[in-house]
Amino acid sequence: MSKFMLGCNYWASHAGTEMWRNWNEESVREDLKVLSKNGIEYLRVFPNWRDFQPVWPLFDGVGVVREYRVHEDKLPENKYYIDETMLQRFELFCDIAEEFGMKLIVGILTGFMSGRTFIPPALYGKDLFKDPVALNFEMKFIEGFVQRIKAKKAVYAWNPGNECNNLSKAEDYNTAEAWLGIICNAIRANDPTRQVISGMHGLSVEGVWRIDAQKAYTDMLTTHPYPYFVPHCTKDNFSDMRTLLHATTETKYYADLSGKPCLVEEIGNLGNMMCDEETAAGFLKTNMFSNWAHGSPGVIWWCANDQMMLETPPYCWNMCEVELGLLDKNRKEKPLLLEMKKFSEFVRNIDFELPKAHEDGVCLVTDGQDQWGAAYMTTLLAKMAKVNLKYAYASNGIPDSDVYMLPSVASLRMMPSYRYKELKQKIHDGATLYLSVNNPVISEFEELTGVRIKDSRTCYDGGTFEFSGKKMTYTKGRQFTLTETRAKVLCRDEKQNPLITVSEYGKGMVYFVNFPMETRLLDVPDIHKTDYSEVYRMIFEAKIANHVADSDVKCIGITEHHENENSAYIVLVNYSGNEVKTNLTIKPEYKIEKVIYGNIDNIAPYDATVIRVSK
Repeated sequence: MSKFMLGCNYWASHAGTEMWRNWNEESVREDLKVLSKNGIEYLRVFPNWRDFQPVWPLFDGVGVVREYRVHEDKLPENKYYIDETMLQRFELFCDIAEEFGMKLIVGILTGFMSGRTFIPPALYGKDLFKDPVALNFEMKFIEGFVQRIKAKKAVYAWNPGNECNNLSKAEDYNTAEAWLGIICNAIRANDPTRQVISGMHGLSVEGVWRIDAQKAYTDMLTTHPYPYFVPHCTKDNFSDMRTLLHATTETKYYADLSGKPCLVEEIGNLGNMMCDEETAAGFLKTNMFSNWAHGSPGVIWWCANDQMMLETPPYCWNMCEVELGLLDKNRKEKPLLLEMKKFSEFVRNIDFELPKAHEDGVCLVTDGQDQWGAAYMTTLLAKMAKVNLKYAYASNGIPDSDVYMLPSVASLRMMPSYRYKELKQKIHDGATLYLSVNNPVISEFEELTGVRIKDSRTCYDGGTFEFSGKKMTYTKGRQFTLTETRAKVLCRDEKQNPLITVSEYGKGMVYFVNFPMETRLLDVPDIHKTDYSEVYRMIFEAKIANHVADSDVKCIGITEHHENENSAYIVLVNYSGNEVKTNLTIKPEYKIEKVIYGNIDNIAPYDATVIRVSK
């Protein structure tokens, strides 16, 4: 097996979410046979909680619960209230997966799936994160299911469930984190030998379901990066750089902020109203190469089969749930699956493990801003500039770096004062800071930037400016009228107000942008055709000069993976649906030792080039 996980989420082709009730071994076996021969090694699978623990309350007078039974009136077969027939079917499923050499990621508490809730009747109307009856049955189910299924070799890892943040509405982050800790610790208590993988998406830095909580209780985070559902990701086509970089950016964002690996656990295009089959296949191809280059453990597609023949909810509710498969309704391989097979063969046949990609600086997300949006656009501009960044949450600490990016800072509480002092000290000692602003309050601003705010007002203002010979536009929600006291002005707006400045700060440098460039660009279409990345090229000029490889083609992303000081692997990814010339330049002291994949002169749509260079 390759170390890069390739697979899909699986519900049986004949039944979808009803597969355990309507078990058909022959159909399941045929599904897995076709998937496995096309390079699918990992399946994410789901014991439907409603079916596996069919608990009903029995009432006596005045609505008091007298006892709990299963299937309405039957006594439970075990103390966990788990249906024995369902357990046997899941065990058989594990055996079939093992026959085909497949590994299973098992979402234990699968009470939410594809827009429908599947929970035991005894828990209807209860808060599944706080109610003691709900917590009691959750613990019973985890203990009984894990104790029984952990003997199966095909089980690779556990999820607490599927997108468990949709089971109920958590009131606050304490409730969410406490519940996650209870569930993950219960899984580990019953099987300490396997990983617990998050199974959740929609995480944030400051919200209810936080990246820090997943860091505390899971071994691996996950993204479910469907562009349609994630803010800022559908402004461009599926064949354009913004959309093609989404999954990589969000996955690395989660990984860096948590310090844990992050798996692309669900990805898809949501069917043919988004793009055709060929474009979807290209979308997947780019995401496999890109996430491989950026250190993700793998890519898992949603899902195995088209489900157009199914008439039960949620398939009769949500049309976006029926055209999502690697296989069509007749089990014929779609272009998506053929691309996954090709990539599987690629990663199986290479004789090296790709070293960690070199990073040029740190993007700091701060309190009170659109953290995901700012990080996302910073990544896009950096990629166009041929720069790779690490992400960090400023309030958790300032990691060592030569360059720090503070994009589109937006609040009165950017970061705690002690973190701000920590950052300023690193700049004073020789690092470079980039700072763009939305509507923040920043103490000791003139000392840091070399410009004084003479006056300010809240307004909508915009115009044009010229930078590096390129004409661009700006908009801002607060007008800062500046006087340069120490800084050099690199460009001004039409009113001659400084727009981009640079100043020394101790041994370091501070670049200030007087508008929220990153978050302003979130609503600008065709970002890959703009010139704002020229600002980043200036900030990282010295870093780029030390890169082994460079290109002036904006839609090509380059990562460098150094084995040692004398050799490296270079991965070029074409984040577009067009064939492009690479315009690749290699530092004179290096030579191309081997073209491992692709072509050094041209890259096909959605494709990549992988080379090894040495001095």
